[in-house]
Amino acid sequence: MNEDALSSRQRAVSLLECYEALLTDKQREIMDDYYRYDLSLGEIAENRNISRAGVYDTLKKSSEKLEDYESKLLLLAKKEEFGKKLERIEQEEDPSKKLKAYQEFGKEITHGI
Repeated sequence: MNEDALSSRQRAVSLLECYEALLTDKQREIMDDYYRYDLSLGEIAENRNISRAGVYDTLKKSSEKLEDYESKLLLLAKKEEFGKKLERIEQEEDPSKKLKAYQEFGKEITHGI
């Protein structure tokens, strides 16, 4: 698997983690089968008694829906931003600066959402 495909797959899984509750059961299950359990279109189609085209269509529409949610809500972007901020704070060696950074970060979370 090339790097772009891996990155695309990781993004799909991350979006699924953020927004899976907004998908229908069928969409969520097919996305899980494909992205989390690495089943092929044929395997999913056979397991669910639907066509490969039906699986592909569901994956495509579900992915578009997840991207649309992200473009409006930006939960994944915020999660990534917070992760980077936490990494920077954790690398701070001065305990008083680290405490101050954690306090500021806490305020940002409390008041910024």
